[in-house]
Amino acid sequence: MAAPRGLSAVSREAVLGVGVLGVTFAAGVYIGKRYFMYRRKKSQKIFDGVDDPRRTYLLRLSLREHPSAKKLRQHLGNTSQDVSSDAAQLLANLAKLINSKKILEMGCSNGYNPLILALVLPSDGKLIAHVREAEDVSYARGLWKEAGVESKMEVKVKSEEQTLDDLLNAGESGTFDLIFLNLAGETNCRKYYEKCLRLLRTRGVLAIDGVLCNGAVLKKNALTEKVQSVQQMNEAILRDARVFLSILPLADGLMLCFKL
Repeated sequence: MAAPRGLSAVSREAVLGVGVLGVTFAAGVYIGKRYFMYRRKKSQKIFDGVDDPRRTYLLRLSLREHPSAKKLRQHLGNTSQDVSSDAAQLLANLAKLINSKKILEMGCSNGYNPLILALVLPSDGKLIAHVREAEDVSYARGLWKEAGVESKMEVKVKSEEQTLDDLLNAGESGTFDLIFLNLAGETNCRKYYEKCLRLLRTRGVLAIDGVLCNGAVLKKNALTEKVQSVQQMNEAILRDARVFLSILPLADGLMLCFKL
């Protein structure tokens, strides 16, 4: 027997209404989930770029930059691959705390980080700055002199491996208090890590900049030899019982290794 016409119309409207409610509910759940994940991801970011007012505020209240260092940083602008000013100050603070007298600065540099580190060395301290042939420290030298640290500097214009091998062959093993290694463009990261560790004294600090490779290390199948090299080094250091370590979200990832 056919249902009454009025009841059939009501049933169709009810079914249609339930369907619309279901679609609306599903869309709400999906949008809510995406919004939550977006907010969560956004909240995990420390700063929204170098011009974030929160970063500017923190730098204003913490950065104690020597006038000569400020001149050099402003001169270099965004062209330099030196470590960031806040990371450089952290390294200088660590160097001061462990009473550093001998520092090795390895990797890409235009003179800013060596200047910051040399400022905390005693008058008889020494900083060996490795400089690549393509890097120009002529402007920095004038500011080193202005800051009164030129006599502490020794510049070596050689390949990274040659510089490290020369120091090891000269009997410098275990004599450096702090070593800074910049991984920009490197493909032999683990080899350089091992050689730096040999040069570092017990309870010394090895600081490695660039361990995130702008996020490329997160990819399982690294596209470049450099990223693969950094990935392998990071994993090896995690399992290295010869050091304590921390990785800080400064610049492109700053790893601090404390030799036991």
